[in-house]
Amino acid sequence: MMRNLLLYTLIFFATQPLLAQSPYEQAMTKALQQFSEAESIDNLQTVANAFERISQKETQEWLPLYYESLTYVIMGFDNSASISERDRYYKQAEELANKAAILETNSEITALKGYVVMGQLSVDPAGRGQSLSSVAINYFQKAIEQNPGNPRALFLMAQMEYGAAQFFGESTENACATLRKAVNQYEKEESNALMPIWGKSRAVNMLNQCK
Repeated sequence: MMRNLLLYTLIFFATQPLLAQSPYEQAMTKALQQFSEAESIDNLQTVANAFERISQKETQEWLPLYYESLTYVIMGFDNSASISERDRYYKQAEELANKAAILETNSEITALKGYVVMGQLSVDPAGRGQSLSSVAINYFQKAIEQNPGNPRALFLMAQMEYGAAQFFGESTENACATLRKAVNQYEKEESNALMPIWGKSRAVNMLNQCK
């Protein structure tokens, strides 16, 4: 189960020596390492708690809130959990993403907000698809407008386009074109301290479905 969940993130981060990092950077690097090694929902909850402690101490930093929100999004994709449990994870993720957006306005946070909505939709696609699909797409469109080169915004948009095309029995050509843009941007992306660079592996795997 956890292997499938972590395909949604696949976070990588800078490997600069800990001695060269500030206490904040050291705490974040440790939490991201724990995230990459998480093998259960309990492990992810521990990681979320670690990011929460960092955000409480570093009140002007948006990244701890971002990663805590992302952790809850991943937890929400656990299909073995009940609907109420999954909704609780996504509610928490939504609140954290909104807090991050108060501190910073950027494409990564906007894409994360759309990812939260995508997760909420995944809990009940038949019942929520009509009302939430456009909300998620609007977030991804805005994220792409904020940064046309953000591979996560492109990748998440492609997922929505691909799902919609399959649902309506239409061509996935547009989704695959967006995926190719996403993978191209992932190829150009370099590790930048603690900034998000997740999603490349899953985007590449998904693009293989287009061939």
